[in-house]
Amino acid sequence: MAAAPVVTAATLFGVDNDDLNGECFILGAEGEVEEKIEKNMVLFPEDFPAAGPGAIGQALAITAAQGNEFLVVNASHSIAAGRTAADAAKVAYMRFLMVKNGLASPDFSPAAHNVRYNHAVRITDAQKDELVAAIEVNEGHKAAIREAIPADFRKKARRAFTDVVCCVAYIFRVRGHHYRDDILDRYVSLWARCLKRDVDLPVNWELLATDAFHAIMPDVLDDFWRSAAEGARCAGALIKRLDSAPAGVAGVMALRRGLSDVMMLFPGVADKVPDSYRYFTEVAGQVENSRWGGSINCRFYGVQRIRVDEGRIGALASVVMGIYDQLATDSKLRDSPALKRLAETAPATGGAIGLAARRTIAHPKMNLLLASDSVTEGATQEAGT
Repeated sequence: MAAAPVVTAATLFGVDNDDLNGECFILGAEGEVEEKIEKNMVLFPEDFPAAGPGAIGQALAITAAQGNEFLVVNASHSIAAGRTAADAAKVAYMRFLMVKNGLASPDFSPAAHNVRYNHAVRITDAQKDELVAAIEVNEGHKAAIREAIPADFRKKARRAFTDVVCCVAYIFRVRGHHYRDDILDRYVSLWARCLKRDVDLPVNWELLATDAFHAIMPDVLDDFWRSAAEGARCAGALIKRLDSAPAGVAGVMALRRGLSDVMMLFPGVADKVPDSYRYFTEVAGQVENSRWGGSINCRFYGVQRIRVDEGRIGALASVVMGIYDQLATDSKLRDSPALKRLAETAPATGGAIGLAARRTIAHPKMNLLLASDSVTEGATQEAGT
C-alpha cells in the first residue's frame, strides 16, 4: 500500500497551475478562448527532433524509425482521448507533417507567441512506452491504423497539407475560431473554391482544425499562410483571400468596398454625413495598416485592439445600403450581415438617400452622362429632351 503523501502548509490547499493561470484570466476575452485541451495535445518522444525558436517552418530531418514512433504515440493518445483508431491514425499523420515542417514544437515559448499554453509537449520514455504498449496489445487498433493510412492516403495527405493548413489559417482569421459546427459550411465552400473535391480531404475539417493543427500557434499559422501565398505554394483562392478582413472589422471593410462602389456614381454622397465619413476614414486607415489590430483575436499577435465605434459610422453604412437597396438588390455585398448591422443604426438616412439616388439615376441628364460614346445621335437627343 502506497504511503499517504506528506501534507505541509505549503501543500495544504493543493494549489496547481489551473489556480495560477486558470479561466478567470481569459474567460471574458473576445474571440477564441484559450484552453489546454487534451485531444489537441501533440506528443514528442524524448529523442524526436523538434524545431527551435529560430527554425520555425524549416523542415526537420527525421528518420523512418522516429517517424513511426511519433505516429504510434500520437495515434495511441488520440484513441485514449476518444477518437476511433482510424481517425486517430489520420490525425497522427497530419500532426507528423505539421511537426516535420516545423510548425509546432515543445521548444516554442508560449510567451514569445502571445499564448498561455503550448499544445506541443515532450513526454518521457516511460510515457512513450505506455502509449506504444496500448497499441501493441490491441490487434484491432493495429489493423484499423494500417487500413486507414496506406501509402496512397499518405501521398494524398502530403499533397493537400499546405492548402489544408492555409484553409485553417483563413477561417481562423475571418471567423475568429478554428472550428465550430456553424463554420463547417464555410470550410466546405472554401475547399471547393480551391478547386478541391471532398475526396481530396485527408480527414474531416473538425479533426483537422482541432486535433491535428490546433497546436500551431496563431502567429505561426498566419506566417505559414503568408509565406505559402507569397511563394505561390497554395491554391489561388487562398492567395486572393490573404488580406481578408479579420473577424471584428468585417463591417468596416464591407463598408469601405461599398462606399468605393457608390462614390463612382455619386462622388459627393459621403458629404451628406460628414462626421460619419470623417470618423470612418480615420478608423478604416487604422484597420488597413494593421493586419491584426481589428481582430477579435488580436491578443494572439501582440497588438492592441483597434476599437471601432460602430454608432459613428452607422449613418454612412446606411447611405451605402440605401443606395444598394434601390440600385443593386442582387449584390452580395448588400447581404453582408456586418454591413446590415451597421446600417440599422440610421435606417431613415439611408432610405431617403437611396430614393434620391434612384431619382438621380432616372434623370435624363444622368442617362446622357452614363451613355457610351457609341450611342446614336438620335438616342442622345432623346435623352436630352
